[in-house]
Amino acid sequence: MAYGGFKISEKRIMRKFNLVILLTIFTGCGPLYPLFAGGPYKGKVIDAETKAPIVGAVVLAVWYRGAPGLGHASHGFLDAEEVLTDKSGEFVIGAHPPASLIPGTWVEGPRITIFYPNYGYFPRYQIAPRQPPGGYKGLLAEMEKRAVNFELPPLKTLKEKREGMRLVDPAEVPNEKKPKLNKLINQQRRELGLEAVYPEK
Repeated sequence: MAYGGFKISEKRIMRKFNLVILLTIFTGCGPLYPLFAGGPYKGKVIDAETKAPIVGAVVLAVWYRGAPGLGHASHGFLDAEEVLTDKSGEFVIGAHPPASLIPGTWVEGPRITIFYPNYGYFPRYQIAPRQPPGGYKGLLAEMEKRAVNFELPPLKTLKEKREGMRLVDPAEVPNEKKPKLNKLINQQRRELGLEAVYPEK
């Protein structure tokens, strides 16, 4: 095969091609990148002022699939799970985390959202927990060891409550993966005199 005036054997081209593929696979799903997500993650949701448990708050965990890209990695939705806090305000999520079995990809997350009507949601209104050393990954590691307290601030004015709903919904998550969150957002919107926007079962 001729290329730019030089003759290059097909075997040599295939060797180089195979080397690129192997490097992509091993740098994309080697020891630096997990194929399987961690978990489970434990927490307790409480009122930031009274420290009373918040019963029935929705906790949504979202995992993403990472893949090598040109210049930077790309990320796409992989899976999601949601639970409600119990009578003590406690939750466990991610007991059966997703895996990314496509060669060259890895699992990222989960990103956690906690929402309850008339409260500022986590993480936008984060009062506690303060992220430990290691940032968000450090927080997830701590949640694997013990139940971490999440303090949500009560929102008291109409303006605060309307503002408190902005960006709460991760739009990349299909509705069938977040029916509990959809229901609570609709409930909050109705209480504020707004139209419900999500399908409910």
